[in-house]
Amino acid sequence: MNRFFTSLCYVQNDSLLSFRACRGIFLLVVFLVAVSCEKETEFPADKDGRIFVSAMLGTDGKDRISITVSQPALGEEDATAEDVTLYLEADGDNIELVRDMDDKEGVSYIPQGTFSPGQKLVLRAEADGLPSAKAETIVPAPLPHVTITPKIVESYRQDELGQPMPDYPYQRQNFHIVIDEEPEEDFYYGVQVIRQLVYYKVGDVPDYKWDDYAENMGIPEYDNLYVNAGPSESGSLSSIETELIVDHDGGPMRVAIGESEDGKAAIDVYVSVTEHLMRSARYTSKDGVEELVYAVFELYEYKLKVFRLSPEIFHFFRGRYVVEESLAPIHLGFTPVTYTYTNVEGGLGMFGAVSMYETDWFRVN
Repeated sequence: MNRFFTSLCYVQNDSLLSFRACRGIFLLVVFLVAVSCEKETEFPADKDGRIFVSAMLGTDGKDRISITVSQPALGEEDATAEDVTLYLEADGDNIELVRDMDDKEGVSYIPQGTFSPGQKLVLRAEADGLPSAKAETIVPAPLPHVTITPKIVESYRQDELGQPMPDYPYQRQNFHIVIDEEPEEDFYYGVQVIRQLVYYKVGDVPDYKWDDYAENMGIPEYDNLYVNAGPSESGSLSSIETELIVDHDGGPMRVAIGESEDGKAAIDVYVSVTEHLMRSARYTSKDGVEELVYAVFELYEYKLKVFRLSPEIFHFFRGRYVVEESLAPIHLGFTPVTYTYTNVEGGLGMFGAVSMYETDWFRVN
């Protein structure tokens, strides 16, 4: 270090400044460099918590309004979700709300009754010590005729940047959904796939073996959804809207702006291929011919829910998806402040509405 300071202090005429003066100059330069890189930015911080609303009300009578309270950045917690009082109106008429006692993880309410397309829904939430919250939405129009075509497609594994790797192909079950309407800028859709495990048998299966399979059949669950990673015309995946898979009601939901296909809106979702041979028994006859005694196959039956989403739902999920799927290390502070959409005035979250089309159970051949 002394050698560094000494060499730093030589000038063109080879005269040597005093070591102490040189060190002072060096420290001053270091200080000025450090200060020049410092910039103080003030961020607005809530001194009070906010009421957070999460609701997708629709026409199927299975609605739920969930309430939480955010913690204030400054100060102490003034209220909890238990202290919040909700008021819901549909076209000016009060709607009764009943506490969902089966919700063990939070506070939620179930509206009594169903809603009709075109109705204006207004939600108000109040609690002592918290800002009042208000949100509005319109129940969207019902979906017209929906056609669903299943097929097996080739797909590809993705690298760390989400690009397809043609050397690693595999198969996906594709559900191609066509809605009989021309897609418009403010038309938003959601799709969920529900499956239930079933077995079918060929031949004479012993009862004790079949009973083991039968007891696990017919339990509905949400299926995992995937982005089709096959090469597109541009050689890469398409825009973020086509990748938007979010969680809703405990299961994944594909949220999308419908693509135009022959004047109609088209959406694709992908799940895993599921038919497997679980067990079989064969024997060889006296003439050397192998014959099948029985076989048990595992597969899934499917049911699809197709939603028309109010704009608030799409913008909320898209904003959350952008934050959650960011490739930058947010926790290290290397990303800019990201705006998160909300239509709840005075609060946070999302209050929206849907119209839903639901298929019957079906099998894929």
